[in-house]
Amino acid sequence: MNSTIHTSAEHILAGDLLSAEQAKRLSEASYDNIDDLLYWANRIRRRFFGNQIRICSIVPGRLGGCSQDCAFCAQSVRYETGIDKTPKVLTDEQIVAAAAEAKRKGVPNFGIVYSGKAVSDAELERLIALAGRIRNEYGLGVCMGLGILNDRQMQRLARAGVVRYNHNLETSRRHFADIVTTHSYDDRIRTIEAAVKAGLGVCAGGIFGIGESEQDRLDMAFELRRLGVDTVPMNFLHPIAGTPLERAEILNPREILRMIALYRFILPTIHLKVAGGRVLNLRDLQSWIFYAGCTSILSGHYLTTAGRSVEQDMQMLHDLELTPVSEVLINEQNAAISQTQGVVQ
Repeated sequence: MNSTIHTSAEHILAGDLLSAEQAKRLSEASYDNIDDLLYWANRIRRRFFGNQIRICSIVPGRLGGCSQDCAFCAQSVRYETGIDKTPKVLTDEQIVAAAAEAKRKGVPNFGIVYSGKAVSDAELERLIALAGRIRNEYGLGVCMGLGILNDRQMQRLARAGVVRYNHNLETSRRHFADIVTTHSYDDRIRTIEAAVKAGLGVCAGGIFGIGESEQDRLDMAFELRRLGVDTVPMNFLHPIAGTPLERAEILNPREILRMIALYRFILPTIHLKVAGGRVLNLRDLQSWIFYAGCTSILSGHYLTTAGRSVEQDMQMLHDLELTPVSEVLINEQNAAISQTQGVVQ
């Protein structure tokens, strides 16, 4: 057993956090010792989360017509990707119907996500009313990802009972300008800080396989830890024809598992959500994500690419004897962790 990985794991299981230098040494050791890394990542997951897994589904409340230039995204008006350039906004009834379908399939958490840089106050008001309706009629935890919002807008979401806000960093500060130029890394940081300040849970992570280095991956993990997010979605590039990254190679499944495990070491008490690109990149190794330290999955279709059916994912959790849990249980669990682990976040 590799001593660097073993020592790192023992520190984490005792309640410590890795420093940036320790994480770099762990990363270097992980390439030739991936089985050791996965073994201890699974131990860390079980220590802090048991066998509880959060599962959520999303609906694209507004799809396409995005003015931003994210190099991986099919929804940008700047790229010829086959997506209609006219933004499509779902009606109230369409969004509620998607929530009802999520409830019927046993998904406890439901996200409404919008393309574009931001939303108007009028649209925000509509979505707040919808969140209340979905929560009251179906008992779902409602999350939103609406782009760049300010303190006041985040506070309105929190008062309305929205449980979590999604806003990804995508990559490290160093690499960000190679991927996005129409808004800044600091715009994203400020949005996440506003959500945290408002008392919302924050789902913020990134996308891997977009030309980033290993150091970029480590830097993003530590930035997310500094910001105090409680969920980190890990997306893996699904190259889209017409985007600048259309010819990027898809990631090797074991490399993805190594990345998940590294993040579990660096972010031991933060939920890791394996999301976009799971089917394409992991193929037959999808169930291994939990052994690597994953504690949350996005199920069903994503935004512009197909995912796996909720029924298949529920069966996978059942076969692995893992338990899907609701936002209420997750929030209680996070509170208990915060009380017992003074070093967290």
